[in-house]
Amino acid sequence: MDKYLREETNIDEDDESKKMILKLSIANIKRNTHLLICHQLDKIQRLINEKMWLVHHIIATDVFKRDRKEVVDEAWRNAILQPCLDIVKRFLKNDDLNIIIE
Repeated sequence: MDKYLREETNIDEDDESKKMILKLSIANIKRNTHLLICHQLDKIQRLINEKMWLVHHIIATDVFKRDRKEVVDEAWRNAILQPCLDIVKRFLKNDDLNIIIE
């Protein structure tokens, strides 16, 4: 977006040029995001394979498809927060130090 934001004020009423620079900027953001995701997935896979870590998969996408804030808040608590808290509690209970969380 840097190039687009720098160039948009320099281009006088040439909508096609602005559109082209914006389109290229968006394509760069998509490419960079894709590369970031690939790198993150590689790191996660390495933790699973090399370190033998147990990795939990929590998907939050459906929570944000809700319309009302109250519904989103409840869905967040039920689908995201509580499962994550349960995972952490199980992890701590199985710790070598025998930490017990009530």
